[in-house]
Amino acid sequence: QKPHRGRGLVAILFGVVLFVVGMLVAGPSTPASTASQAVVASIGIAVVFAGSLLVLLGVAHLWLVGRSMTWPRALLGAVLIASALFLGFAVFPSWWLISMQSIGPKWAKDLVSLLYVLALFAAVEHLLREPVKSGSRVSSVSAYGRTLVKRGDSGR
Repeated sequence: QKPHRGRGLVAILFGVVLFVVGMLVAGPSTPASTASQAVVASIGIAVVFAGSLLVLLGVAHLWLVGRSMTWPRALLGAVLIASALFLGFAVFPSWWLISMQSIGPKWAKDLVSLLYVLALFAAVEHLLREPVKSGSRVSSVSAYGRTLVKRGDSGR
C-alpha cells in the first residue's frame, strides 16, 4: 500500500501545480480576440484539464488502489468517475468554446469540438475494452445445497 500512497500524493501535487500553471496561462474565461491568444488559451485549458485529471487519479491511487472495496470506497470511486466525466464533457468544452467565441470560422470550432468528443469516447472505450477479472470466491457447496464462502466474504 505504501507505493500507491506515494504515487497518489505525487499525482495530486503535480496535478495541483499543472492546474495553477494552466490557469495562469489560460487567463480569464473571456473570448480571445486574436488567433495567438486563442492558441495560448487552448494550451492553458488543456493543461488545467490534465492537472484536474491528475488530481482525480491521485485521489484514486491514494484511497482506492490496493485496498479492499467497501461501500464508502465504491462511492468515492463513483464520485471520482462522475467528476472526471463532468469535467471532460461539460466544464472544459464549455470553457474552450467561450474562449474561442470571437475566432472564426465557425466550422473549425465545430470540427475541433467533434474531434474532442470522439477522442474522449475513444479513451473511454479503450479503458473499458477488457473486463476486470475476479477470482472465484465460492469454496464449495454445503450438504444443504447452499454455497459456502470463504471466511469474511459475503459471497455477493
